[in-house]
Amino acid sequence: MRSLLRAALSLVGLAVVLYVWFFVPLGARTLHEHSLRIAATEPARELGDEVHEATERAAEHVQEQWQARYGDAGVR
Repeated sequence: MRSLLRAALSLVGLAVVLYVWFFVPLGARTLHEHSLRIAATEPARELGDEVHEATERAAEHVQEQWQARYGDAGVR
């Protein structure tokens, strides 16, 4: 019963956050619109590119470590 109540409250909380994010204006725009405008800036795009490159390097490192430890047995 307690977990059911906790899940229901979590859903209500999520619904409130989503409502505020998409429909409540902060100034001239909603949080969603502000986020889209920030993400469209050049520094944000550069950061996205750098994160993408770092993610690829990390994935390659993990693959190398996996193959060094387990060989090709764990690779599909």
